[in-house]
Amino acid sequence: MKTQKGFTLVELLVALTLGLMITATALLLFLTGQKSYSMQQGTADLQDNANFGLNFITQGVRLANLNNRKAFVNDELVSGGLVLSQNNFNPSVAEVPAQLLSASDGDNAGVNNQWRGLSNVALTTSADVLLASDQLVIQYVAQTSGRDCEGNAYPSGQIVIERYFLRTDTNAETREGNALALVCDAGQYVSTATNIVDVNADNSASTGTRFGGSGQILMKRVDYLRILLGIENTTGEKRYIGIREYRALPATAPKPRIVSVSLGILARSTQSVGEDTAINPNQIFNVLDRTVRIHANGNPTGYVRQVITQEIALRNGLGVRDQ
Repeated sequence: MKTQKGFTLVELLVALTLGLMITATALLLFLTGQKSYSMQQGTADLQDNANFGLNFITQGVRLANLNNRKAFVNDELVSGGLVLSQNNFNPSVAEVPAQLLSASDGDNAGVNNQWRGLSNVALTTSADVLLASDQLVIQYVAQTSGRDCEGNAYPSGQIVIERYFLRTDTNAETREGNALALVCDAGQYVSTATNIVDVNADNSASTGTRFGGSGQILMKRVDYLRILLGIENTTGEKRYIGIREYRALPATAPKPRIVSVSLGILARSTQSVGEDTAINPNQIFNVLDRTVRIHANGNPTGYVRQVITQEIALRNGLGVRDQ
């Protein structure tokens, strides 16, 4: 009779231990690969989103002040390329709420689709107070027929006005917290008009102007928008200044001309890349002249965030035209 032998208990335990070690190593490699893939996807998603939005905004801002007889852009120029005050409209245009003009932190916030300064960040020195995002409003006289940032057709000679600001994205998922998007709202009018016409404005649009719709989304998931104006004085000296600070400059002498616009955007990925120690929830970001961090207002963690900046020259505000 043949003797049958099997594994001893020690041999079985050794085999199981080796098998578990190999399985754990393979699982670790798989999870590491998945985490790296998610991070790369989140970064690529953020950059694609930012590239589309910035290209769109850049094209719009470059049109600012087109076909204006004067190249000296400021807050007094009629039909001026940057809409900083009521003076930048033709005298026939009815009073437009200040919340539909260029605005920044410290200005009075509006309601509904007006500028409300929405953001998800706070200054590092005031961690409990939300820092308001800015709003940029530009306008130009159309050279030829075309379409504004919301896709509305306009004829040549029409004055087109576009405002860029942050609003809540109503299509966001609940887990995304306070999901904000960078949008563009557009309106049109002619030189003798009383009101600005915004065909996409809803019932919350400003009374008397019919301007102030919810706007078309250009960039999803933006936590903060900062705008700086590049100004130049009569001696050729240049510096950057905020919108509110520019309006506060003394009016006793001609204010410096505005020659460029700097955009600072803190954007995040639309998809979570998971709770990873590589993503610091207390990370500090430098957005142009502001040092900020994500506010503890329920905004989700686990997302890739990146600061994106763009300098845009007001080419229709350079040189010398009719004085």
